Amino acid sequence: MNNCKRFFSLAAASAILFTAVFSCAKEPGTGKNDSSKRYFDAWISTHYPDVQPTDLGEYVIEDEVGTGPSIGEADNIPYVFVKYTVTDLDGNVTTSSDEDVEKRIGKYSKVNYYGPVVWFRDSDYMQAGVEEAIKGMKIGGTRKVIIPGWLMTYDRYDTAEDYIRNVTGTNYIYTIHIYDTTPDIVKWEVDSLEIYKGKYLDNVDSTEYGFYYQQLRAPVDTVSLPSDTTVYINYVGRLLNGQVFDTNIADTAKVYGLYSSSTTYEATQINWGDAYSNLTMTSSESSMISGFAKAVFQMKKMEKGRCIFYSPLGYGASGSGTKIPAYSMLRFDIELVAEPDD
Repeated sequence: MNNCKRFFSLAAASAILFTAVFSCAKEPGTGKNDSSKRYFDAWISTHYPDVQPTDLGEYVIEDEVGTGPSIGEADNIPYVFVKYTVTDLDGNVTTSSDEDVEKRIGKYSKVNYYGPVVWFRDSDYMQAGVEEAIKGMKIGGTRKVIIPGWLMTYDRYDTAEDYIRNVTGTNYIYTIHIYDTTPDIVKWEVDSLEIYKGKYLDNVDSTEYGFYYQQLRAPVDTVSLPSDTTVYINYVGRLLNGQVFDTNIADTAKVYGLYSSSTTYEATQINWGDAYSNLTMTSSESSMISGFAKAVFQMKKMEKGRCIFYSPLGYGASGSGTKIPAYSMLRFDIELVAEPDD
């Protein structure tokens, strides 16, 4: 190889090496949240310059320590009962389980549930930033925490830098009050049902774990209904605090703020089957939650009854909209009635 060719070969190799080293040197400094982090840090410096961040980069701006025991680690105490309010950095409320807050901002609705809700401290259900926010809190305590957007994820990373590099999201301010905790939400629900049935269901025995039925009016006969039968019911669905979330009775709907002029209030059609799981509702054959279906399935012609059941037979860990929070025990008052006239 002549000297000229050797020179250009060495120059090309050096250029490639320089490019690779330069690119590698830049990579650690890049991430999804460079500009967001600069904005967040500037906002903190302006509004809370003296507040120190937590290990993951949150800022506790108010902390009223509770007088009860610590909520402990998520592995040992996975369920916490909280009341909370979430705002953006400008103070605009995005969501709240606090009735007073909702009334103050003009978002209160009589049909919505307000009060303590259950948070499951599992990575599939609780964001990393919210878990960090309640860390070290005690029962009875209230904490206000600024959570950067990169912590509003269900993924888990080891360090604050890992979250900043991998996650984008919206910054929020959480105000959280801890009411109680439980290591076993199912046992807590069943214990609560035992207390409730002693007060309101004449202490009837459960027919299966987490389900209770009280007959309020005997049927006109005790013949089991054929599997191809169509029956009609009136019903009222409540949370155990008494709040009605559903009914097909117009007067009841009006009393509890559920009434809609576009809804037809009349006895609801139930399509029978050979098991409770085969029951469907209305001519569209909509499915029914298990606890409600179990109660209807054991009823006979013109019978009236009341059932209560735990959340695995209802809406479970998800709840249903703004009316039924997660892990809600439900009560239904049900009456088999005559087919409505056309």
